[in-house]
Amino acid sequence: MLSTAVSNKSSIYEVNGNPITKHSGFLVFKFKDFNCTVEYYRSPFLVVQGRPPVGAPPEVKYALRVDQMDWSSNQWRDADLMILSSGRWWTYEKTVREGCNFQEGEEMKMDMTVEAGYRRSIETVVDWVNTQVNTKKTRVFFRTFAPSHFSGGNWKHGGRCHMEILPDLGPLKGTVSSHLKIVSDVFSQKPNSLEVLNVTNMAMRRNDGHPSIYNKPPENQSASHGQDCSHWCLPGVPDSWNELLYAIFLKQELIWA
Repeated sequence: MLSTAVSNKSSIYEVNGNPITKHSGFLVFKFKDFNCTVEYYRSPFLVVQGRPPVGAPPEVKYALRVDQMDWSSNQWRDADLMILSSGRWWTYEKTVREGCNFQEGEEMKMDMTVEAGYRRSIETVVDWVNTQVNTKKTRVFFRTFAPSHFSGGNWKHGGRCHMEILPDLGPLKGTVSSHLKIVSDVFSQKPNSLEVLNVTNMAMRRNDGHPSIYNKPPENQSASHGQDCSHWCLPGVPDSWNELLYAIFLKQELIWA
């Protein structure tokens, strides 16, 4: 979105020459003519994921330290604008089933549920912002969870969305996302300076916005397996999240004018 407004495209570059990919853990884009830097850090949990402590049960392959921020967080803290998000990987399939359990201090919490672990991690995020970030300088947003749209199964078991060509404009289906409820609960219980960028309900309607079978070359496109109904097409739905941010900034400019 930012790059479309810049006429001199050669003035925009990734400082290490890296391509844009979700598999890269760290990207830094310079907008030379505007003295602007946009940094991306891949941290799906926002807290530390590492080796389990000595003496952990043998089934534990990884430990999520729900009381400790990601190692790279020291590099985030001095930004003028910070956008945090976590939720997509906070599922049983991505954690406990893969041998990734939760840790507080030096103790593995083998009975801690995924929901409890997520709540504890959000508390850690809020505490970190309150104590480690100068919110008079840095404006901090927390972008809420954007749901997937698998029908008839999950990612590995026949889930599909390739026939979805229009947004769902009917009444919202189902209950409030558990991730959204946890974020709302923690933010209401703990004093904080974070602003919530709630994209959950608007993204819930965009069953048509995923790559589906089209994330593969034509010869490998098959409706029978491997549909991506979790990530988003670009240009696409995530651009509307940037537009929300832009609207917030414009509103602020009008107030200050």
